Amino acid sequence: MTDICQGQEEVACLVRATQAGDKVAFDRLVQLHQDQAMRVAFGILGNVHDAAEVVQEAFIKGYTQIGRLTVAESFRFWLLRIVANEAVSRHRSLRRRVAMRKLFASARVRRRPNEPDEREDARDLQAAVERAILHLTGNEAKAITLFGIEDLPHNEVARIMGCSAGAARWHVHRARQKLRVFLREYIDE
Repeated sequence: MTDICQGQEEVACLVRATQAGDKVAFDRLVQLHQDQAMRVAFGILGNVHDAAEVVQEAFIKGYTQIGRLTVAESFRFWLLRIVANEAVSRHRSLRRRVAMRKLFASARVRRRPNEPDEREDARDLQAAVERAILHLTGNEAKAITLFGIEDLPHNEVARIMGCSAGAARWHVHRARQKLRVFLREYIDE
């Protein structure tokens, strides 16, 4: 497989080899895209464990559906779209669970006066970011992750999300507005 791929673009060659049944080629595709897939999933979900599960599910889905990929050179976009869609599905599920937990917890918990303010602690900030991300819609979380964290241009964000560049810009804009509100005590403006 390695010798065959030397003269061609590696990813496209690996995709074609995988489509022909070469499992080692797919292992190499996973190696090449694992980190970026994790960053995208983590950016949407805000939790490394959930992100790892989503990435694993996305690679399994990618492997089973790679025969449908008609343009081998678009593998990266195709895979990141699968990752982002899987993460958004998980995000929705988590958001529903968090809302139910809050509902039940609010009935049991009484606020204690004069609790120390620990918002300077890095863990509190991380928790605040995770909570804030849960308030974004799936498309907003996906767009802000791809644009703001992965540093992809709007046209690539749009391609991965399957929407227009204008729609991608709008999702990024709305995500920033919401995050600014939810994280206002941590942001110096």
